[in-house]
Amino acid sequence: MRRLFVIALALTIGLPLVAVLLAFAAVSSQAQCAGGAAGPGSDPGVPASLLPIFEQAAGSYQLGLGGWAYLAAINEIESNFDYSTLPGVHSGANADGAAGPMQIGIAGPAGDSWARYQVDAPGGPLPPSVYDETDAVYAAANYLHASGAPGDWPAALYAYNHAGWYVAQVQQLAQRYAQTAGNAITAGAPAQPGCVAAGPTTPGSAARILPDGLAAAPQDAPAQVQAAVAAGNRIIDTSYSTERQPNMLSTVMSSYDCSGSTDFVLYNAGLNSAQVDVGDGIAGDSGMLESYGSPGPGRWITVFASGGHAFIEIAGIMLDTAHWTSTTPPGSGPRWQPASILPSQLADGNTWAERHPPGL
Repeated sequence: MRRLFVIALALTIGLPLVAVLLAFAAVSSQAQCAGGAAGPGSDPGVPASLLPIFEQAAGSYQLGLGGWAYLAAINEIESNFDYSTLPGVHSGANADGAAGPMQIGIAGPAGDSWARYQVDAPGGPLPPSVYDETDAVYAAANYLHASGAPGDWPAALYAYNHAGWYVAQVQQLAQRYAQTAGNAITAGAPAQPGCVAAGPTTPGSAARILPDGLAAAPQDAPAQVQAAVAAGNRIIDTSYSTERQPNMLSTVMSSYDCSGSTDFVLYNAGLNSAQVDVGDGIAGDSGMLESYGSPGPGRWITVFASGGHAFIEIAGIMLDTAHWTSTTPPGSGPRWQPASILPSQLADGNTWAERHPPGL
């Protein structure tokens, strides 16, 4: 962490920061999520793989509605989401004695905050490591909560890094994340862990599959379409299973089948219907999707369903558990695939119904 001390903190954060805080609160309210569950969104975007870490850490330490956004902002500023090669991020410490993707002090001018706030984070190594993304985010959440968040975010951020410019920068970046999330969530979207954000975007009206397997939502698409792409991004590293679990639509599980993944996308984009959610957040089957929404292909979203399979097309790309081309990441579950798979998929012997969300 860059431990730069600025004496005139009040002058640095002052009235502009008050405006940021008010805007952040308003946008977070629009997101209709609780306990920090609204998914991160930004331009170029928070990595989808980190979304559950920010959400769960914020929830574990009661950082409030926008807690995930503050953690994401700190992570980006300090280490570019752990991609930075600066000293101290992956080994050793920087000149001030801070280390890891959240740049937490381990010695020197930065102090030893790590020794005080480290925790056994879910899925992290034992013993905890300041260089592990999950451990570092959870320690930062613990640190911020102990320093006054969410009741007094400026004080908590100043305790984290004693610099007025840092407080303002984190606040502004967190507000931008929340703004993106708020724009991507509609009144029909779930109010709990299923909330998602726009995520990576691309110019125009067609989605694009990125080299890491994520999809970039088209900037010209309606908010619900962008939210549908973001929802798909959350499950592209899950495996295939027909198991049905409670809350599988509002919480990312380890596996999804064809209809489960299609239902997850629709539900988290606020496009669910009685045919999708069969109760307790449990997905329906592919046959139920044959009567979803309105008949025929949609302008932005088309659900393809039969008695034996289902998949969804969103702005020109497919989320499908049947892999008609190589996928990234490799594995058996839902993956983004190009529109070129459509003829082969529709010629697989099933009788297909094409449906779409009304208006899309």
